[in-house]
Amino acid sequence: MRYIEALLMKFAMVFAVLFVILGLTYGVGVFDIFLLSLVITLVGFIGDLVLYPRTSNKVATGGDLVLSFLIVWLLGLALIENPDFSLVTAAIFSAIVLAVGEWFFHIYLTKRLWEQKETSKTIKRDAPRQS
Repeated sequence: MRYIEALLMKFAMVFAVLFVILGLTYGVGVFDIFLLSLVITLVGFIGDLVLYPRTSNKVATGGDLVLSFLIVWLLGLALIENPDFSLVTAAIFSAIVLAVGEWFFHIYLTKRLWEQKETSKTIKRDAPRQS
């Protein structure tokens, strides 16, 4: 259940960022934003589960930056008909803002999904004193 919650949270973040940048700023349609968000979320979440636990937040965030840029740029070329703006510029802005959000999302993943809970408390006893 926690994975589904994290996946939905990531999708909401990605959709919100792309809606503001691509939708409100560049006039991209909501359905195109939805598809871009879905692809970025699914591919990025798999990367978060595989790459992030084995590396650091910096490496995973850098990977998300590159991934977001490539998906917005290349999939945007296929989805957005005759854009009257530079798709590369829009992809760069989107990727940078998404990377900032991913930094905090990775911290959330660490605390919420991979938190190590102590199952039993060890009581430290003083060693018996020798007289």
